[in-house]
Amino acid sequence: MRKVRNWAPKRMSLIALNLAVLLVVAGGTAAFGAFNKTVTLTVDGKSETVRTFGSNVDDVLKSKGITLKTQDRLSPARSTSLADGGSIKVDYARPLTLAVDGKKQAHVTYERTVKDVLDNQGVTPKSGAYLSAKLDKKIPRKGIDLVVSNPKKLKVVADGDTKKVMTAAPTVEEVLDTAGVKVDGDDEVKPGLDALVTEDTKLKVVRIETETKTEEVKVKFPVEVTKDDELEKGKTEIVTPGKAGTNRENVTVTMADGKVRERVVHKRTVLTKPVAQVEKLGTAEAPSVSSGSVWDKIAKCESGGNWKINTGNGYYGGLQFSAATWHSVGGPGLPHENSRETQIKYAEILQKRSGWGQWGCAHARFD
Repeated sequence: MRKVRNWAPKRMSLIALNLAVLLVVAGGTAAFGAFNKTVTLTVDGKSETVRTFGSNVDDVLKSKGITLKTQDRLSPARSTSLADGGSIKVDYARPLTLAVDGKKQAHVTYERTVKDVLDNQGVTPKSGAYLSAKLDKKIPRKGIDLVVSNPKKLKVVADGDTKKVMTAAPTVEEVLDTAGVKVDGDDEVKPGLDALVTEDTKLKVVRIETETKTEEVKVKFPVEVTKDDELEKGKTEIVTPGKAGTNRENVTVTMADGKVRERVVHKRTVLTKPVAQVEKLGTAEAPSVSSGSVWDKIAKCESGGNWKINTGNGYYGGLQFSAATWHSVGGPGLPHENSRETQIKYAEILQKRSGWGQWGCAHARFD
């Protein structure tokens, strides 16, 4: 009798296994759908769709290799949880140095082109203006130095002349080129060649010339002063005139616009030594002569009382001394060049020596 196999247990096991596989697959699909998200990532104006299993914004940034700097903008924040269909925006910060007509300012900008920067800063270049970069230039993340220079009237002083130029040139060097003023490495330029010009900038070129040569130069004589108690206080007399000496000097002379700025002596040889001048300095107090004295009466008659008079007739001062008589009693210079008191001092010396007859108006002393 033929045996019949029993397939029921095996069939039931296979059905159970297939059912389990179906359940696992169904569960995995549900989990995949729960954790997979699609977000829009916009970096510096460029957008892309990103599929991610990440839980927050930071996970997306890391997956795309995006590193943010301190001043970069991020929206929403790193820790924000992601939702399917959400969006993330990154704007890079760019260092910006903006110089408009020589006035420079530092900024941080999130604009991406030169035109956007100028619009954001409210800068509109005038016709014929100089712009250091084209308007459509993309600004790199490392930043940009941007110069705008509008046409302006400037003065250039050089070689004894003042030139007026209308130019949009941004720097001193370029303005000088426009004005046709050439400079070399020794010349001084104010402000410096690299300086940006403003509306009120005055450009000046000082020509510097340096020469090494040998010169013969005069040497001033020293002055030796001795005090003299017979000479009126404050007066000086030359006893022995001084004489200048002469040196031969090897020098380097620096000239600035034709004038000596610096003179450096490398070697000095004495050709003739100077001779000292000897002077006497008076220390004697001037005699005190009260107004209305006999000398004032004589002076009134002789000169109308004018102690400073020089009539040109060979007689001088209030008491009308001749130069010879004045010098004979030791009077310094000429009488009218001295004070009333000094003239009276030497008149008293003359009177003691020769009497009142020296003055035609001596009688006036009795008036």
